[in-house]
Amino acid sequence: MRTLMLCWLIFATTVSAQNAGENTVESADTLLFNGKILTVDAGFSVVEALAVRGERIVATGTSAALQEMAGPSTRVIDLKGATVVPGLIDNHFHFLRAVQRWHRQVRLDGVASRQQALQLLAAKAQSLQAGEWILVQGGWFPEQFADKPGGFTLAELDQVAPANPLFLQERYNIVYANSLALRAVGLDPADGARRPAEGLATFNPPYGKLIQQIPVTSEMQLEQNLTDFMQQLNKAGLTGVYSLGRGPEGEDYVMERRAAAGPLPLRIWHTLTYEANDSAGADAAIALIRASEPNTFKDDYGLFGLGEHVYLPFFDFPSQRGPWSEDIIDNFARIAEVAAAGGWPLHEHTMSDWSVKDLLTSFEDINQRHPLAPLRWTLAHVYDISPDSIARAKALGMGLAVHGAAMNGRVKLPLRAIADSGIVYGLGTDATIVSHYQPFITLGWLVSGLDLAGNKALDETLTREEALIAHTRNNAWLFQQEANLGTLEPGKLADLVVLDRDYLDIPAAEIMQIQSVLTMVGGRIVYQQSTP
Repeated sequence: MRTLMLCWLIFATTVSAQNAGENTVESADTLLFNGKILTVDAGFSVVEALAVRGERIVATGTSAALQEMAGPSTRVIDLKGATVVPGLIDNHFHFLRAVQRWHRQVRLDGVASRQQALQLLAAKAQSLQAGEWILVQGGWFPEQFADKPGGFTLAELDQVAPANPLFLQERYNIVYANSLALRAVGLDPADGARRPAEGLATFNPPYGKLIQQIPVTSEMQLEQNLTDFMQQLNKAGLTGVYSLGRGPEGEDYVMERRAAAGPLPLRIWHTLTYEANDSAGADAAIALIRASEPNTFKDDYGLFGLGEHVYLPFFDFPSQRGPWSEDIIDNFARIAEVAAAGGWPLHEHTMSDWSVKDLLTSFEDINQRHPLAPLRWTLAHVYDISPDSIARAKALGMGLAVHGAAMNGRVKLPLRAIADSGIVYGLGTDATIVSHYQPFITLGWLVSGLDLAGNKALDETLTREEALIAHTRNNAWLFQQEANLGTLEPGKLADLVVLDRDYLDIPAAEIMQIQSVLTMVGGRIVYQQSTP
C-alpha cells in the first residue's frame, strides 16, 4: 500500500515576473492539485484541485483550471493522486478527561496485535522514571487482539512494567493491574491482574483508589497534554470535536486560556457545565441556563449547548426495560423547557428505546410552545431506537448521534432504519474511556461490519459515502455550521485531510488503518506526516 510522504508532497511555486504581471486572477494562498478530492457536497462530487485564500476555499475544479491561481507566494501541494476529505468532526467526545492524564497514558485504540500492545506498554515504562504511574484509560477491549484475544495476565503486566505501577481500564467494568499497582491500593497480586472496576476506577469522583494514586497534573503539564492530544487528534483526521462532560472531568479554563492565546488546531464546541442530581439541582441548573447564553462558538472554540446528561438521574444503559419514573421525567422536562425557551441546543444520552420514547413524549409537549426544529436537538447513542421513535424525532426536526463505542459493546445498531429514514445522523466515538478516538476506526467498522480483529461485529452497515457524510456534512448541520464546515466547497472554511490511502477504493477492512498525511484547519496546516 502506497504511503504518501511529505518530503515531496509540498513545494513552493515560482512564477516569472512576466507571467505574474499577465495574471489577472487573484492568487491563492494554498493550491492543492492532482488529487482525488471528495467534496462531500450534495452530489458527492470528486474534483482534482482546490484553492484556498485566507481561511476559506475559493475554488474547486480541474488542476489545469486552478493552476492559474498559483502566484509567487502560493503554497502549492501536489497531491500525486492522494485522496482528500473534509475535516472529520466528532459529535460526542470526552475531551478534558483525556487531557488530564495524557502524559501518563498508553493508547491501545486500533491496536489489533496483543504483542504490539505489550510492546507499547513496555516502551512507555522505559520512558518514565521508576515509580511513575502508567495507565490505559479505556479505548480498547480484550477481543481486539487478533493474535491472542483476552485480557492481560499479571505476568505480562509485571514483565512490561517491572518498576512502574500500571493499570488498564476496560470501559467502566474491569481493570487490569500489575503487582505494583495492586499493592499500592492494598490488594494481593496473588488474586490476579483482572479486577472489578468498582472502587478502583469508577465513573464518578473521586474515581476510585487506582486513580487517586496518580499525582495531580501540574499546570505546565496540562498545557503540554492539551498540545499533544490535539496533535494526535489532527493526525487521526479530526478537525473538530464536541467536548462533553461534567465538571469533575476537567476544568474548561485550560481550553479557554489556549483559545484566547491564538487559533486552535482543532475546533472545540463544549457544553454548559453543571450537575443536576435532584429537584434542587434542577432548580440550580435552570437558573444557570437562564443566566447563560447558548451557542457562543466563534471561529474555533465556544459554548454550544447542554449535554450529555441534562438531568443526571436520567442515565440509562441498553438494559433499561421500562419507563422512567414521573419524578425523573418531570425534572428533566423542567430543564428542557427552559432550554428550549432560551434557544439552547440539547444533546442527550439515550441508549435504550424506552428512554428515547419517554424523552420524545416530553419533547413533543415542549414543541407545542417552543419549536425545536431550529435548535436541532440530538439523541445520542440510540443503540436500539425503533423506527417509530426515529419518525417521531424526525418530525420534531431532531438529529441522531451514532458512536463508535457501540463496536466494543457488540451493539446491533439499526443503521439501515436510521439511514433510510431521512433523519440527519452524525458520527462520533464517545472517546476516550469507552471508545477509541480515531474516526477512521468508526468509519471502517460501519462500512465493513468488522471489528479490529476482523470479526463480524455489525449486521447492518453503511455505504462509504453515507458514513463519510455522517462524519462531516451531517455533523456540521448538528452544530449549526453547515454554512462553514462539512464539505469542500467554495465559501467554506478550509478544514481538510489528505489521506495516506484511498478511502473509496481500498478494501473495506482497511479503512480502519487510514491516517492523515496532512491536516488543515482554516487553511492552516496543523499536522503533517514527518519523513522517516
